Amino acid sequence: MSANFWKAPAYEVPIDKAVRVELLKLHNRDIISENGWPESFWNYVQDRKLLDGEEAQHVIQLFQKLSPGEPARCHMPPWELAFYDETELLFTTTLCFECSNAYVYTVHGKDLHAFDVSEPHAEELLAFLKQEFSLI
Repeated sequence: MSANFWKAPAYEVPIDKAVRVELLKLHNRDIISENGWPESFWNYVQDRKLLDGEEAQHVIQLFQKLSPGEPARCHMPPWELAFYDETELLFTTTLCFECSNAYVYTVHGKDLHAFDVSEPHAEELLAFLKQEFSLI
């Protein structure tokens, strides 16, 4: 098993530079190919909402505080987060709260991390995403 599974999703990403977050609801709950990053992501997006200010900082902090967890085999993410600095996209991540996995996508490719879905930051992030985007 890869050592990356035991690292939190925010490990080795420029999360400290993020000032805006885009919430993305995905069509098919699929693993997204890293080919054509970031252009390939937009084909999977059903709905999107850009956050800045306090709302963005809240989501950034929740993501940053996700704890490492046990991975599972599925990855059918209904949501993706895109993190931006003042001018450009830094990285994106798809989150599956069923399998505890997060794929983190950067210009260098993708990396799989597992997170603890039962800890408070994950539960709060899931509640926030459900409030913003119904899965129906």
